[in-house]
Amino acid sequence: MRRYDVIIIGAGITGLMISYKLSHYKLRILMIDKNPEPGWGVSRAHAAIVHVVQLPFKSLKSKLARLGNPELIKICEELGVRYKRTSTLILATELHQLLSLPFVYLYLKMNLRGFDVKLRGRGYLMREEPNLSKRVLGAIEVNGYAVVDNFDLLYGLYEFSKMNGVDFSFNERVLGIEMRDREVRVLTDKGEYEASYLINAAGLWADEIAKMTGEDIEFEPGKGILVIFDKSVSKRLLAPLYLKPDPKTKGGAIMFTHDGRGLWGPNLRMASGKEDISVDGQDIEMIMGKFSKLIDADPGIPLKAYAGIRPIPPQNDFIVKRSGERMIHILGTESPGFTASPALANIVIGMLGIRLEEKEVRKREKFRRARDDPKNSKGRVICLCNLVTEEEIREAVRRGSRTLQGVTFRTGACMGTCQGSRCLADVLEVMASEMGVDVREIQLRGDGSWIVS
Repeated sequence: MRRYDVIIIGAGITGLMISYKLSHYKLRILMIDKNPEPGWGVSRAHAAIVHVVQLPFKSLKSKLARLGNPELIKICEELGVRYKRTSTLILATELHQLLSLPFVYLYLKMNLRGFDVKLRGRGYLMREEPNLSKRVLGAIEVNGYAVVDNFDLLYGLYEFSKMNGVDFSFNERVLGIEMRDREVRVLTDKGEYEASYLINAAGLWADEIAKMTGEDIEFEPGKGILVIFDKSVSKRLLAPLYLKPDPKTKGGAIMFTHDGRGLWGPNLRMASGKEDISVDGQDIEMIMGKFSKLIDADPGIPLKAYAGIRPIPPQNDFIVKRSGERMIHILGTESPGFTASPALANIVIGMLGIRLEEKEVRKREKFRRARDDPKNSKGRVICLCNLVTEEEIREAVRRGSRTLQGVTFRTGACMGTCQGSRCLADVLEVMASEMGVDVREIQLRGDGSWIVS
């Protein structure tokens, strides 16, 4: 039976952040995940925004988001992950909202120490954001936000951890946990492991793992829809002012991706189950109707709408707790779990209480893309929409992606305006060549999701 110092269940942003930090020390670490690649659970489908404002300010998730914000940017720089600094405009479109702006401003100013908060008048807004609706009367601008290349960060944390000694086991499901005095035994569909400490970072499924140790908790699966457009209409994030905020959601915004595409949403409604990522026309109509009121411009061509599932805990807050002396649960890591992940990792590592001996680490080599430096790019361009070359697809395979989704997440191929209609066949051919297999053996996401019959 294989034995480790620490086993982490769940290779989402929280688990990967913990493995990244622990990989700096002389420890034997194993990460187990039921998906084919890292970050394919809750972490796969969200807006990739580094947040600042999270109500209520006394909540654990709000405190950890403010702590995690600067550290997440630092880690992006260390790993060579693309990000873009920005701010959020909280917009007043009604007279009563405009009259409340000074009070909201003071409230934010008092609670967001270290982040710049300013009142903005209509003249400034129309100069800086000419696409804003004439209905906008004023705003509060909160600095400190950022937009991150989510997949590059997830894969960057994974690659750094792996090259510095962390073992990963994908496509593996945890079936049971045995708590003992001196170790924890983990039983999976592939075998058994022992560890001095076990960390439950299973995201949407963390409640199921917790039940294996006698914890009584259950999440509501909340579904949020996001709509991607071919262009962005603003330089900043645009959010409506809510004088009576919903404790379960920040309400969504007009946003953009790290590479300049528009991103609207998300909404929030309860999903029928943890696997429910369906999108219907009503979701899209609701998002378009809600946010189109904030601008007087054509939002562009809607390319795709997708759904993400988040675990909503009973208290609407993160839960970090022990089961005995050797297991730690991280529960309810909905938004802003992405932003808070470095701070969450620090708390969990501190709770382990183990001796940490530093070691020399290897640096991750940045994943280079033609669209970042077109003049110096090499190789045949496969995806014209996102300027993805054959070499990038081969490099994605060499770094561990064996499915079409893994390659597209890493490279951006098939994720542009044509959504793969022009480049899919070429991407599959290059993957098959690099993997040394027949193109019919390539799957979309594993589990028998064949593409070519």
